[in-house]
Amino acid sequence: MKLNTKKLSLAAAVTMAIIYTICTAFVAAFPEFSTKILGWLIHLTNIDELARGQNITLVGFVVSLVQLVFYSYISAWIFSSLYNKFVEKTK
Repeated sequence: MKLNTKKLSLAAAVTMAIIYTICTAFVAAFPEFSTKILGWLIHLTNIDELARGQNITLVGFVVSLVQLVFYSYISAWIFSSLYNKFVEKTK
């Protein structure tokens, strides 16, 4: 079965945009707890110094969102293209 490269890439990009928007809203609503969660995820005991003074701005959100959508689309496109090539070779 071949994957539809364009549809998979678009689905991945939209999914990441939704997740990123939810994550940003969570960080804006609960900044201290979000910093603590980040510390747990990357195994840092003193994340406060790393994350100190970070503010969410509309410009920062939009720029990051565009980058994330772009990278997600390209990654899914590469993945599905390679997958389709590997499927063709096994037939």
